[in-house]
Amino acid sequence: MPEPSAVLPSFEVGRIYNRLTDLHGPFGGSQRSGISPSKNFPVIFLFTGESGNRHGYADVPLADGSFLYTGEGQQADMVLKRGNLAILNHSLNARALHLFQSPGKGKGQQYLGEFVYDSHTWTDAEDTNGAKRKAIVFKLVPVSRLEHSDLVDVDQLSTVPSLKEARERAVAAAKADGSQVGKSSHRTVYERSRAVRDYVLLRAAGHCELCEQPAPFKRKGGDHYLEPHHTTRVSDGGPDHPRFVAALCPTCHREVHYGEHAKLKNDGLIEKLRSIER
Repeated sequence: MPEPSAVLPSFEVGRIYNRLTDLHGPFGGSQRSGISPSKNFPVIFLFTGESGNRHGYADVPLADGSFLYTGEGQQADMVLKRGNLAILNHSLNARALHLFQSPGKGKGQQYLGEFVYDSHTWTDAEDTNGAKRKAIVFKLVPVSRLEHSDLVDVDQLSTVPSLKEARERAVAAAKADGSQVGKSSHRTVYERSRAVRDYVLLRAAGHCELCEQPAPFKRKGGDHYLEPHHTTRVSDGGPDHPRFVAALCPTCHREVHYGEHAKLKNDGLIEKLRSIER
C-alpha cells in the first residue's frame, strides 16, 4: 500500500474532469478499469456510466445519497479479488473512494463525491455475452453523511476507560469491512465512524489540534466541544482512520473548509496527524 502523500487528491463535486490529464496523469491508476486504485496515492477511482450496461453493470444512485455500484468482471461470476477487494478493504487500507460518472462519450467525468463502503450483495445479472452470472453490488455511503452524523450525535460519546483502549477500538473499527456474519454492515459503517470520532476527541484532550487552543466551551455532559475533521477531503471528509481525522474547534473546522488558506491548513494537519499516529 502506498504511503499517504502530503498532497492528496482533492476534487470539486459536480465538476467535469478529464480522466487522462486530470486524474490518471497526476495520480496514477488504470485508464481503462472501472475500479482504478492508484499505486502512488491512497485513493481508488471509481467510474460509472451508461457504457457499463453492455457488461451487465447496473449502477443506481439512491434517494438518501448512497450509491449502488456494480463490481468489476465482464464475463462469468464476479469474485472478490483485485478492484472488488480494493473496495471491500478500502477502510482497512486507508484508501479514499472517489466516484465519477460519465455524462456521455467524450464528455469527461463528473465528480460525484467521496464515498465509503457500507455493504455488498450478490445478484443475478448478465455478463458481456448475455450469459447469466453472479454479480457483486456494493452499497456506498457519502462520507459527508458520516461527518454530519458525527456532529449531530456529538453529545453521545462512548465511555472509554483510556486513550490506549480508545485507539485500539478506533483502529479495529477502521479495519472492519462491513461483511461480518450476523452483524448489520450498515450499522458497522457508522460504528466505525463513531469509534474513530471518540478516539480523536479523547486524543485532543480538550484542545484544538490545529490552533492548539482550549475548546471554546463544554457540551451538556461536561466534555470539551471539538468537532471531528477528515483531512483527506476538505469539503466532504475522508477515510475513517485515526491518522486521517483531527479534532478541531468550530472556528478552525470552518477555516479548513472555507478559509482563504484552507488547503495549507489542511496539509499541515495531515503532516501533524502523520506524526501523532506514527
